Amino acid sequence: MQSRRLELMCLLFTIIFCIIISIYQYYFVLNLPSQSILFTSAKLKSDKFRILPNEHSSIWFQKNCFQIKQRSDNLAIANIPKYLNNARSSTNQICKDFVQKFDAVFRLEEIHGSLKISPVYLQKINRYFNKDAKLVEQIKNQRIIKIYNRHTHEEMLYNYMRSRRPQTKSEQSAETYTLQLMEESKTNCDFCGKNYLNSTAEDAFGRLEHSLSYTAANTFKYDRWHTLIVSRNHDTLHLTEDEIGDMFKLAQEWFQKVYSIESMYTCPEMIWDAMPKSGASQVHTHLQVSLGYDIYYGNIERIRQGARLYAQMNNGKNYFNDYVYVHQALGLTIPIGNVRIIIHLTPIKDLEVMILGERLEKDFYKALNLIFRVFVDDLNEFSFSLGMHLPPMNESNANGHEMPVNCRLLFRNPVTNLRADMNGLDLYTSSVIGKDRYVLYRQLKEGITKRKK
Repeated sequence: MQSRRLELMCLLFTIIFCIIISIYQYYFVLNLPSQSILFTSAKLKSDKFRILPNEHSSIWFQKNCFQIKQRSDNLAIANIPKYLNNARSSTNQICKDFVQKFDAVFRLEEIHGSLKISPVYLQKINRYFNKDAKLVEQIKNQRIIKIYNRHTHEEMLYNYMRSRRPQTKSEQSAETYTLQLMEESKTNCDFCGKNYLNSTAEDAFGRLEHSLSYTAANTFKYDRWHTLIVSRNHDTLHLTEDEIGDMFKLAQEWFQKVYSIESMYTCPEMIWDAMPKSGASQVHTHLQVSLGYDIYYGNIERIRQGARLYAQMNNGKNYFNDYVYVHQALGLTIPIGNVRIIIHLTPIKDLEVMILGERLEKDFYKALNLIFRVFVDDLNEFSFSLGMHLPPMNESNANGHEMPVNCRLLFRNPVTNLRADMNGLDLYTSSVIGKDRYVLYRQLKEGITKRKK
């Protein structure tokens, strides 16, 4: 009996000891310095990112996998569950591969939300929709498409009826407001002409200058290496392709200069806000660029770590390659030379697009310029926020990179609306979208096609 009790006591102490060790290891890992975390992640090898020609067009996928008989301009986000179900039932190996990649990246749900509407309130809804019986029926039973990225944890909640919400409109047109603000802001502009020489600071190593742009250290820094790339063109909405390219070339020179001084700073990032609606403190064209120490800023690092996890879970496949493949198959990409414009499935808001490329070069500048022209000139959108990151500085260009040059560009609308374009849902839950991604794709495609002729 005594021996049995002793055995039980030993077993109990062993279990307690194992639990203590496990807890210690858990907290030890949580408190590892970033270098150790990166060292662990660096062991996860994946394929390099490549922009490859489409072996099968989106039309081929529509016909053979999605079983769409009508013209492709009828594609709709609301029908993606049907496209996926048809592809799942296909015996074609290419369709099966597409489904496998889609499911590896995304989780798709289709749900319905019903309303009980009183006769009095129904009269008000009829007035909202000008007695459109179809819309009234849709409001009673609403379809919501949820697309969740398993690796970046971004999500789109799409409901067409969100785009039909009543909105107050400003008496002043967005174009008139923008043109007036652009002209007024030229007076005493710190960045125009030679004003910047006495109205802006320089980096510790001095100022870099091009014929079309120059650097100015940000007076109110958010990182050790943080500067402005300022265009010599005040009008941020009507830059030429050369002016856009010159700014990004200068940004890359600045990254190289900083990296040559402090090589532990390796993560290049850029943001660009245009007009007050986006949060810009100056109307004059300027990029914010920074070089991060050993990891990217949080939102970007989350994508990098998600891509590494994807490679680990999928035999070293490159996350970004499969990401582009899925969107190409769904007919949501526009090729511009060696880059891809993607009307991606998990945007921050309705008017966000993405550009991916192997390098930041002329095709990238062309793609940006075409997007600006379509949004500003055709869609009358006059404010945007742009975020971009490049592959780490300490990676060789010889064999390519695991990460692409990744640019996300969101037009903030409308510039004259008193209501903000983002709310608590977008900030703290998931992105709620009302504009069909295929509608935006067709608008961009049409505008780009007519400008490329």
